[in-house]
Amino acid sequence: MTGLPEDLFTQVYRRTPTDDDRARLLAVKAGLGLSARDELWPVILVLDHYDRAIRAGRAATLRDVQRVLDAMNDIPDRAGPIAEAEARKAIARIIEEASDKIARASAQKSITTADRISRQQLIVAAVVGALSAACLATAAAWGTYVVLEARGICAEPPGRARDGSIVCFVQR
Repeated sequence: MTGLPEDLFTQVYRRTPTDDDRARLLAVKAGLGLSARDELWPVILVLDHYDRAIRAGRAATLRDVQRVLDAMNDIPDRAGPIAEAEARKAIARIIEEASDKIARASAQKSITTADRISRQQLIVAAVVGALSAACLATAAAWGTYVVLEARGICAEPPGRARDGSIVCFVQR
């Protein structure tokens, strides 16, 4: 494996590199300008190994799913007319149960989301209400202050007592 760390490849993949492996990794080397001793090789080889493993797993999963679907489609064709009707009923029942399960999960999710939104709206309404009440109380206090400052607290104009002090009549 010219220009590639062959021993590192063997450690990561647990096999010797194929011609496709060499071509792919030499293209990476050329694209990134790496040397055979570059410290980036372990990361690249591990990521490449994971990519290959994930792609192989996906392909195997798709093959298995297709095999199961083909087998399910063949069930009604292999059975007689009565068995075909029963098989279709069983498939319909399975689909109905699955859709009910999905609907319950979806409804629970929307209820949970609605509850969270309701709680958030309640908190927002409480904060807005408290701020409105505080603003209203401040406005009332300010208005009272302005009225008392303009007219004073006395019901009649202030006068003088016999001893010369200023007095005023306060009405309840």
